[in-house]
Amino acid sequence: MEKHNLFRGLFLINFLITLGFGISDAFFSLFVFSLGGRGLLLGLPLVLYSLSKILCSPFLGAWADRVGQRRIAVVSLGLYLFVSLCFCFTTSLALITLLRLLQGMACALFRPVLVSLVNSCVSNEKRATWLGTFDISFYGALGLGPVAGGLLKDLWGFRGIFVTLVLLCALALVVALLLIPASGTVGRRQTGQFGKLMDMTRHGTLRGLLAFIFGRSCGISLMGSFLPIMLSARMGLSGARAGLVLAAGTVVMTLLLRPAGMLSDRMPRKLLVVVGGVGVSLLYVLLPIANGFYPALLLGVGIGLFSVLSQPASTTLLAEEGNKHGMGLTVGTFNAVLNLGFVVGPLLGAGLHAGFGLNVVFYVAGLIGLMTVGLFVFSALPEARVGLCQRHYRLTENYR
Repeated sequence: MEKHNLFRGLFLINFLITLGFGISDAFFSLFVFSLGGRGLLLGLPLVLYSLSKILCSPFLGAWADRVGQRRIAVVSLGLYLFVSLCFCFTTSLALITLLRLLQGMACALFRPVLVSLVNSCVSNEKRATWLGTFDISFYGALGLGPVAGGLLKDLWGFRGIFVTLVLLCALALVVALLLIPASGTVGRRQTGQFGKLMDMTRHGTLRGLLAFIFGRSCGISLMGSFLPIMLSARMGLSGARAGLVLAAGTVVMTLLLRPAGMLSDRMPRKLLVVVGGVGVSLLYVLLPIANGFYPALLLGVGIGLFSVLSQPASTTLLAEEGNKHGMGLTVGTFNAVLNLGFVVGPLLGAGLHAGFGLNVVFYVAGLIGLMTVGLFVFSALPEARVGLCQRHYRLTENYR
């Protein structure tokens, strides 16, 4: 019962934080623009936020392993609340830039401890099912955030957005204080050391997961940046139809995360990662030949289907690696590579778009996805074969 209550509390915390920053981040660039941010001053808070997550995630993840989960959860949520309160009262672009750095540090702390706590309160037999269920709190809030943010902005302006963010962060902090055990963990804790990072990333499955998530985040960021251009400028879709195409993948993922998690508990997870990654990459390549709303919508749904196939499987593999090397350090390193892909994708896409045209952006997104899935296969599957051989040897010895 304690573990079920903790899981529900963590689900709620993740939903509240994702919803709050989904609401604010959707309009953050417009907020900075309204304060007079132009050029470098407009882009600097956005860039530093991403760089903060990339650079801090491994360090802070390793620190979280040593300090304890409850303390880190409270620190990260408290930092989120502090940043949100400051957004309500400042109009200084310099201070806003500093606050985005702090927000990136809070994110670097938040995700590793969250995964560690969720992993500690689920059974090995149904780990993928529960991790897939937990991710509903992220994707559901992610889809709802921009819609709620638009309504809040129309009714109460930016002040309404940031006051709502403060309330959601405060509620998440209260839930954490009430439900996360004082001992900091429900199950066994593994300690990661940052000095062993290079040795850790030589581990086949983890190295493959890092390659896979880099390709996936590159593809997601390229789609987020350039798919709206294709839908509106190339296909001439209305705002409503373009929005439906953009939202289709997220909706499909949210609805199917739990069934996909159940599937991951019954099938080889590495195979699901490969099938999902290859499917998404091939659909990226097909996007330029979509000639209207319905083909584009069908491709969007297909991208969601293949994405959800690999999501619980990859998260579960990551949790298993965290149990070996230290959850904070493992998830922190994973998040650093994830955010690196989110930065590299738009920069690469901008260069490709300027030099070769819009279609090439989608072809390269698919190529990157296929290459990184290939790296996952090269890194992770030989390790799986070794594991199978060892298991077969033990069974043979027992039989003898």
